[in-house]
Amino acid sequence: MKVWTGPDGLRVTAVPLDGSHRAWADFAGVPADATSAFLVTRAGQPVGRGWYTTVEDLAELVDLASLTPA
Repeated sequence: MKVWTGPDGLRVTAVPLDGSHRAWADFAGVPADATSAFLVTRAGQPVGRGWYTTVEDLAELVDLASLTPA
């Protein structure tokens, strides 16, 4: 998994969708054909719906320029 951090404890993790990650992603509305997604948290809590399939979806919520590799 790749991880980036941002301001105020923001954390973005690129997650392969299998096992329990797949179950949580399904619950959050990630399409069944997606094999990976971005999990966005702040202080351990999901931000927005928590799971985002594309960079475009992620960019609607997160200022991508503010992220740095963890």
